[in-house]
Amino acid sequence: MRPTIPELRQWRPAAISAAGAAAQAASDLVDAATRRIVRAVDATTWSGVTAVAAERFVDDTDVRARQIRRMLVEIAEEAARAGADLARARAVVLGEVDGVIADGYAVTDDGHVTGRDGPDERSRTAEVRIRNGMNVIDAVDEHCGARIDELVAAILGAAIPAGGAAEVTLPDGSTADADRVVTALTRMTPSTRREFLSRLAEEDRLRIAAADPGVVGNLDGIDFELRSAANDLAIRAALETERLAGRADGVRARRLEDLLRLLADGRRRRFIAFDNARGHVIEMVGEVRADTRNAAVLVPGTGSGLDTIDQSVAAATELAHATGGPVFVYLDGDLPQTMGYEGLDDALGAGALAGSLAGPLGHALGAAAAVAESLDGSAADPRFAREMAPGLVGFAAELDAEIAERAPGAAVTVIGHSYGGSVVGSAEQLGLRADRVVYASSAGTGVFDGPWRNANPAVERYSLTAPGDPIQWVQALSGNPHGDDPDSAPGVFRMDTGFHAPGADGSRSPVAGVDGHGDYWRDPDSDAFRNIVRVVVGERPTGYIERQPDIGLRLPW
Repeated sequence: MRPTIPELRQWRPAAISAAGAAAQAASDLVDAATRRIVRAVDATTWSGVTAVAAERFVDDTDVRARQIRRMLVEIAEEAARAGADLARARAVVLGEVDGVIADGYAVTDDGHVTGRDGPDERSRTAEVRIRNGMNVIDAVDEHCGARIDELVAAILGAAIPAGGAAEVTLPDGSTADADRVVTALTRMTPSTRREFLSRLAEEDRLRIAAADPGVVGNLDGIDFELRSAANDLAIRAALETERLAGRADGVRARRLEDLLRLLADGRRRRFIAFDNARGHVIEMVGEVRADTRNAAVLVPGTGSGLDTIDQSVAAATELAHATGGPVFVYLDGDLPQTMGYEGLDDALGAGALAGSLAGPLGHALGAAAAVAESLDGSAADPRFAREMAPGLVGFAAELDAEIAERAPGAAVTVIGHSYGGSVVGSAEQLGLRADRVVYASSAGTGVFDGPWRNANPAVERYSLTAPGDPIQWVQALSGNPHGDDPDSAPGVFRMDTGFHAPGADGSRSPVAGVDGHGDYWRDPDSDAFRNIVRVVVGERPTGYIERQPDIGLRLPW
C-alpha cells in the first residue's frame, strides 16, 4: 500500500519486526509442544487398535507441525526484512519532507513539493527523492504483505486436519468452521457483530472464542461475557508460552498467574481486553447486572501498566464496593512510566560537560538536549494521551452498548487520574460519550486543539485536586501540553478533597501536598474518595473549600 505523508508518519515499522519476533516465538512454542506430545505417546506401554490410531495421529500431527514451524520461521524472516526496509525508507522520506518544509517549501499529502514562487530546482529534487522513497515503500509493502499472506494461508492449510476445525451452527441453520466465523466477524460492523453473536448458542459462541482468543477478546461489538472468556484463554496461552520458553519463574509469568488467580471471594478476574505482547489490558471489577444503576471507567496515571495493574484494581475494587456498580480499569494503551525528572541531574551534568567545550552557547544547548532526553517518553510527553484517547472513545461506546443490553438506564462515569486525566480530556475532545466525567488530580483537559466535544450535551464534569498537589505545577504551566487546568475550566465543578479517615487518635489529616496526589485512592473513607463515589452514584458532591492555597505558578526550581 502506498501511504500518504500523514499516514507514513503514523506508521510504526517496529511493530512489523515485533510481529516477526512473535512468529519466531510461536515456532518455538509449536516445536516444544509437539515434542511433549511425541514423548508422551512414546512413553506409553499400551497396545491395540487405539494405540495404533493414536500413533498415526501423532505422526501426522508431527509432520504438520514441522510444516507450520518452517512457515512461521519464514514469516519471522520476512517480517524482519520488511520492518528494517520500511524503517529505513520511512526515515529517508520523512527526513526529506521535514528538511524541505524547514526550508520554507510546502509538501502535499501525496509528496508534491512547491515553493513560495513556484517550482524550482530544490523543490524538484526533493519531490523526486520523496516519490522514489514512497515507491520503495509501496514495493516493499506489497511484496512482503503478499508473501506473508501466502504463508499464513499455507499455515491454515497445514494446521487444519482433514476433519476440519470446530464447526459452528449459524443463525440460518448452516454450519461453518469456527475460524472462518472469526474472520467473518472481523469484517462486520460492531453493531452487526453484536446482533449476530446474540443469535448463537452458547457452545457455539465459546467455540468461536477458542478459535482465536486474541481477536475475539479485543474486538468491538463482542459482548463482555464472550470477550472475558476469550481473554481467559489468551492469558492461559500466554502463560504456557512463557513456561515452554523456560521463563516460568519470570516476572511476566508470575503476572499472568496473578491474572488467572481467583479473587478472595472465589470469583475469577475478568478481562475485557488483553494483549500480552504490548502489555495492554482492561480489567472489569464487578458485573453489569439487570439492577446495575451505575458503572465507572478508571484511567490511571503515570507508571501504570499490566505489571502494576493491581494498584489500580485495588482502588477500583473499593470504588465498585462503594458504588454497587462495576468499575473498569482502562489500560488498553501505553502510559508513560516516568515523570521526566528521573536522572535529570545526571543528564544535565553530562550535557553541561559536553556543551562547555563549545562555550556558553554550547553549554546551554547541551543542557537543553539533556532536558529533552529526560522528558522524552515521560509524563511530559502528550503522545501517550494522543494515542490512547481514540481507543477510550471506542471502549466507552462498547460499554454503552453493553449497558443498553443488560442494564438500561445505568449512568457511566469516566474518571482520569493524573496522566489519565489527560487521556480522558483528549477523549472528550474526540467525542467521548459519558454521563459524568471526573478529572482527578489531572494533568490537564486534553492534548488536542479545540474544546471538549462530549457526545452527551448534558454531561456533568467534576475535578478533584488537593491543595499543594505537585500536579498543580503542570496545570498552571503556560503552554502545558496537556491542556488547561481542569479546576478552573468552564462548566467544571471542583470537589472538596477534605480530610483522610480518622487516625488511631481520632484526628484527621488533610488530603494535601505530595501524598494528596493519589493517597485518597487508598483511603475509601477520605472525603476525596467519598466525593468520587457521590459523583458515580449520581449524588451531589461537596464543593471545594480552600484550607491552604494551591501551588499556582510557583515552580519547584
